[in-house]
Amino acid sequence: MTQIFDNALLFNPAVGEWRLAAFSVDDGRVTIVGKPGALKGENVTDLSGARVVPGLIDAHVHIESSLLTPREFGRLSLKNGVTTVIADPHEIANVSGCAGIDFMLEDAKSSPADIFFMIPSCVPATPLDKGGAVVSSKDVASYKNTPSVIGLGEMMNVPGVLSGDPEVMAKLAVFDHIDGHAPGLSGEALCRYISRHIKTDHECISAAEGNEKLSLGMYVLLREGDAAKNVAALSKIVNDRTAVRCCFCTDDRHVDSRVREGSIDHCIRVAVRSGMSLEHALRLATLSAADCFGLTDRGMIAPGRVADFCILQDGAEFFVSAVYKNGVRTSSLPNPGSSLDCICPPFSCRIPAKEELALPNGRLRVIGLVPGEIITESLDSETARDFHKVVSVDRYRSEGFGVGLVKGFTFVKGAIASSVSHDAHNIIAAGVTDEEIIQAIHAVNDSGGGMAVVCDGVTTVLFLPYGGLMTPLFYEEVVTRMDDLFVRLMLTGASPAAFMNLSFLSLTVIPHLRITPRGLFDGDAFKDVPISF
Repeated sequence: MTQIFDNALLFNPAVGEWRLAAFSVDDGRVTIVGKPGALKGENVTDLSGARVVPGLIDAHVHIESSLLTPREFGRLSLKNGVTTVIADPHEIANVSGCAGIDFMLEDAKSSPADIFFMIPSCVPATPLDKGGAVVSSKDVASYKNTPSVIGLGEMMNVPGVLSGDPEVMAKLAVFDHIDGHAPGLSGEALCRYISRHIKTDHECISAAEGNEKLSLGMYVLLREGDAAKNVAALSKIVNDRTAVRCCFCTDDRHVDSRVREGSIDHCIRVAVRSGMSLEHALRLATLSAADCFGLTDRGMIAPGRVADFCILQDGAEFFVSAVYKNGVRTSSLPNPGSSLDCICPPFSCRIPAKEELALPNGRLRVIGLVPGEIITESLDSETARDFHKVVSVDRYRSEGFGVGLVKGFTFVKGAIASSVSHDAHNIIAAGVTDEEIIQAIHAVNDSGGGMAVVCDGVTTVLFLPYGGLMTPLFYEEVVTRMDDLFVRLMLTGASPAAFMNLSFLSLTVIPHLRITPRGLFDGDAFKDVPISF
């Protein structure tokens, strides 16, 4: 039956204008857009001048970082007005390879939001990293004709691109759309990287970096995650000319942040508060993202496009009141049900003894956290103060652990550990005493994956049975359990972002200093380095 939505103040991202309009929907698609009162029928919804915008699009996200499975992530996304998601499942791929990718693709079929996938390009993240699996160019090519797959995920192996590594080149040849990952890359090196037909970048942290990449033909994705918050700094690059080449993404963001602050709707609010016009922000969140990924059936409310749209609350700030997916109000959609089983390798750790965590005397390298960023600083123990030990434990082959120092956590007691540790997802821990660090590592290992807090002799764990990354629970229950965990976390003196900050300390494709089970890694030199200078 044809539905008619009348008296809508409709936003058109193609022209950046609001117009009073009526539109009709048939079989999940928009059929006619006309003047108010011009469309006749039996099934009419009078929107009484409410603002209506196209369904929002998240241009780059790792679903696993939400701690949710795809179908549950999709259910939560709709609450924030996000009807389309572009996901890169390289977190679970690092744990269980193609079996993990296949789980994500299959589970996403039951998501009430549309989830498209980019196939991971860098599993492991660097040739030196050892996770639970390797995804080869042949593996990548096997997904080329999968309906929900639309491109190659972020190409993080910048040295491999620049040197023409044969395996990297084979992966780049599979798909037309290639997502990029080039933090800090500039000048001739950036040109050589882009020349391999790499289309997007979501790692810009300054307007200068964003403008250079725009000027060289890239799409720039403005990111607002839990650890990396770049929308405010990048909002100044968006104008009438550049809005068509910019999008929003959330990248890595926990479920509790998505519930309390939002998703792409949160990006819009941050952008507007930072001086971007609402019209530009909406362009980034809808049509620009659709155009970037070749999704010509969405991005605006226009004939032939999917009837995904949001009705906004009254008021100056952007908040979603109701969401429609394929013309159906999402509050009336059935629960997607329980997720499939996710088969992942068991934990196999050699957990350190206290004496094995001893560090050498003298001048030592220290990892420095940078607030609001996932880059780190390389500091010197002779000048840095208030640092703590950090330990990365191999979870796949019992091959040992690396020990380092980190500045930026505000622990006064206790320790935390997690099996969410980008990108190989070994166990990572930090804290005040060696005994508490070891206890937290044991808690994660014994749980088969999770996030643990040890404080005042009490151990609290959020279980993540799907690869140590996700839980099959409904998002409401996960938030409740996270709240319990964070009550304990606050007692340690750490900030609410401590787990997300911890999870990125092993990400070897981000400058500058990292920790792995091998020890310290210099992201600039792209090699392991000793802790002593």
